[in-house]
Amino acid sequence: MARKVLVLCVDRDDDLGKKAKISGPVIGEKENLEAAQALALADPTESDVNAIFAAVKAFQELRKEKEDAIVATLTGHFSREWKADKIVAEQLDAILKKEGVTDVILVSDGADDQQVLPLVESRVKVAGVRTVIVKQAKELEKSYYVIKEVLRDPHFARLVFGLPGIVLALYGMVKLLGIENVSVNIVLGLLGVYLIMKGFGIEDALARAFTSFKKSTSIERASFPLYIAAVLVLLLGFWSGVDNIYFIEKGIPADVVIDGAHKLLVSFASFLAGFAGLFMVASVLFMAGRMGDVYYKKEVHKIRRYARYSVSMVALYVLLDQIARFVLFWSGAVSTGPLFADLFVAVGTSFLVVVVGYLFIRYLYVTRYVMRRIQKDMPVKDVDGKDLGRVLKIDYKKKAFLYSGGEKGTMSERFGRVVLISDAVVIG
Repeated sequence: MARKVLVLCVDRDDDLGKKAKISGPVIGEKENLEAAQALALADPTESDVNAIFAAVKAFQELRKEKEDAIVATLTGHFSREWKADKIVAEQLDAILKKEGVTDVILVSDGADDQQVLPLVESRVKVAGVRTVIVKQAKELEKSYYVIKEVLRDPHFARLVFGLPGIVLALYGMVKLLGIENVSVNIVLGLLGVYLIMKGFGIEDALARAFTSFKKSTSIERASFPLYIAAVLVLLLGFWSGVDNIYFIEKGIPADVVIDGAHKLLVSFASFLAGFAGLFMVASVLFMAGRMGDVYYKKEVHKIRRYARYSVSMVALYVLLDQIARFVLFWSGAVSTGPLFADLFVAVGTSFLVVVVGYLFIRYLYVTRYVMRRIQKDMPVKDVDGKDLGRVLKIDYKKKAFLYSGGEKGTMSERFGRVVLISDAVVIG
């Protein structure tokens, strides 16, 4: 096969399209010169102009040496990510198929456009790479690109921009509320919570949960107002917690002295006492929204999970509220409050709320979901998808069913163990 060289320039972030309104691929000497001129007129400082001229020059040198060559400029996408590489790959494949190219000389204006080098090498032999650096040192340009890519990484961006932003926002909030005497404590406390979440991977789990939430939520659904209400109540809870710190500190009797070691504890307990109730309400509103979403998506079996979360939030509120009030009373910040024995009552009440709530949810789940959907001869599977047999008999009184268990014979299973009913009964 005769050698044919493609002198290739890649505008990965599509400056030609954005600034000169020229779509790639641009093939041919005349076409590339016109494209470079149009881009130079649109933005004289654009480094891609020099890269295109350099590609045309390399093409002319090859023609002088009697080489069979063509010159082309490919354009990508402004995102500079996978979408840009996908567009570049499609344009390159079209040229290779049409022109029968055997070798490529890649001309670029720096590290960004050279990101496509592996993409080119996987399709055709790369005979050379030329980098055109204009008005800046090569190492400085590469350093700028590396720093820019690092800062685009969400993990580093949260630390470099997010962490100082949290500190400034919190400090400004507490200053606005006029509680400068505890502002540093609040900022340091919440900053510590953030670093703990970061260190133990809780932040990533929350980010994944938020991404999943965005995918499963729509502004067009009736559940959306519940999410808005939950956010507003949560913000109101933060305000109530901070305001309660100020209220408790103002009400401390003059003869009560709280030392530095206990002062932070009193501030935290004051915040918790004002925040816990509204946090519980916000959580229940949020879970109600999630239940509406899964019902809309016909994933009714998931309602049980969010209902349990709601019950747990109520039980947690009962416990945290009593603990916060006990700390304030024990420290002398308030004159009345629960005794130590009342904490055991709070623990018992929380436990009772969870037990009663879970039993009621289980009853509704069994009677309103399982009993209405389970049918004889339905396949039975475990949560891993393994076939366990088929439903043989349904006993509605005992809220259980029998199924063929293979070598184990006939097996019995309670309705409460059913995880999902679709084409099969899934137990777990």
